[in-house]
Amino acid sequence: MVVVTQLLDRGASVRRGLPSVREIPVLGRFLSWLRPDYGGLIGAACFFCWSLTPTLLPRTWIYQALVSGLTATIGYALGVLIGWVVRLFVRRMRPELLAPSRRTQLIAWWGLAGMTAAAVAWYLADNAAWQTELRALMDVESPGPNHYLLILLVAGAVFVVFLALARLVRGASRRLRRFFARWVPPAVALVASVLCVGGLTFWSWTGLLYPTLLGVANDAFAAVNMETEAGNNAPGSVTHSGGPGSLVTWASLGRKGREFVSSGPTVDELTVFSGRPALDPVRAYVGMDSAETPAGLASLAVRELERAGGFNRQVLVVVTTTGTGWVDGAAADALEYLYNGDSAIVALQYSYLPSWISFVADQEQVRLAGQALFEAVHEAWLERLPSQRPKLIVYGESLGAMGSASAFDSLDDLRSKVDGALWVGSPSRHSLRTELTARRDPGSPARLPVVDGGREVKFWGGWQEPLDLEFDEGPPVLFLQHASDPVTLWSWDLMFEQPEWIDEEHGPDVLPSLDWYPFVTFWQVTADMALSATVPAGHGHNYGGELVDAWLAVAPPDDWPAERTEELRDMVHSFQDQKTGPFG
Repeated sequence: MVVVTQLLDRGASVRRGLPSVREIPVLGRFLSWLRPDYGGLIGAACFFCWSLTPTLLPRTWIYQALVSGLTATIGYALGVLIGWVVRLFVRRMRPELLAPSRRTQLIAWWGLAGMTAAAVAWYLADNAAWQTELRALMDVESPGPNHYLLILLVAGAVFVVFLALARLVRGASRRLRRFFARWVPPAVALVASVLCVGGLTFWSWTGLLYPTLLGVANDAFAAVNMETEAGNNAPGSVTHSGGPGSLVTWASLGRKGREFVSSGPTVDELTVFSGRPALDPVRAYVGMDSAETPAGLASLAVRELERAGGFNRQVLVVVTTTGTGWVDGAAADALEYLYNGDSAIVALQYSYLPSWISFVADQEQVRLAGQALFEAVHEAWLERLPSQRPKLIVYGESLGAMGSASAFDSLDDLRSKVDGALWVGSPSRHSLRTELTARRDPGSPARLPVVDGGREVKFWGGWQEPLDLEFDEGPPVLFLQHASDPVTLWSWDLMFEQPEWIDEEHGPDVLPSLDWYPFVTFWQVTADMALSATVPAGHGHNYGGELVDAWLAVAPPDDWPAERTEELRDMVHSFQDQKTGPFG
């Protein structure tokens, strides 16, 4: 007990006998100002080491460094808090323990330095081992030794930046406390200074920095939205938005809209693949600059779909896009090859921002867009005679899956309105996924729940986890989600609560040693999301050729030759690899 309280003493900084601050050079003054708390360093070292434990996806050094630096900062803050509580208790019970000797201080600090160095070296070696194992599972090249040196340097820099910011806030609080102490008792001055600094910090983020950063991001991505990627040209087909006779202009579609309508298989390519005359697929798309409200965009999208002949096709897919308006080209291509062009896809853009910003900043937009588009399409679909209606399918990936589900109150409501649903890489806040997972059959895992024996709804983990995709009852509802997809596993609850999927048997591309640590796992999975689409197909958030099997399960064409399935899988897989590029 004596040793512990001495090590946690804030004053144990080995300052006695050192030169005064004025005698130290500028760098020395800065280091003296930054001098860390002993208990805080214990917490920082523990959290840094935990941040090097296995996670879902292989990491580039920069993401690992950012996660390690941030989690070390959190560990430091917790260590300082625990140390303060211990000192407060000891000061009341045994105050003599808070005056360690110079020798004790030196032993304590050198002991901590040695143990930290050993622990960090051990965990870095362990990190290298699991990175190699995980990269082998996903067929990704392992990094060199520089990878780990950069992690140490950048993580340390991130930690120092946050520590300096904390020092500035603490200094402001102390100055304010001395100012208040001129007129009020010291205890009141302390509380007042903490409230003032805390309130100002909170306002600076919520009232100034956050809105400013969000505005800057929106303006920046709005500018990107105006750009057109090289090779994307206005379509010459009347069945594509932005082409001849379209109700929307090419320029109004936005960057991702122009990418969607200018890509995909041509009539000639479909004809060559199938050996039969093909139709030109319908791709109806409306950019967010074409109307002021989701309802206005949805109404225009339906009129554009009607103009292009979308309601006369064999299958009609209503897509809720991701944040920037992106539609997965692999999903669209797979569907159009399966139906030999006798298909229609309709989508609209609701934001300039990428999905991860939209998810944090404004989830309501995707919900409103998903609901408005489906309701408008469904109303127009009902106006046709049953014999003249195409199969009506809803589709969404990532944030789009969450928005797509917002159009339905329950599973029964969904199945009463559509002929099938395919949701890929659905976030944990997908309303129907949450409901179905909660009422899964006893013994089935939370990651891939079985609901009512899988007769109406199935959860599929991809090619690495084969599953019978034959549905006993329609309309079929399929959730496609890899075991290693962080998008499907991320939740705010990861900060403080161990999720069910951690306790279960892990998937085939997830290391058995993956475990949960408070705060740390949250930031690990958050960083994994940024890399989730860059890993090879079949892992993370890259679904590639698996989408062929998913469409065959949800909306199988009547005349599809089964012997062509493998060929189409390889084609779509290749398309996806060209778009995502190698893991870097």
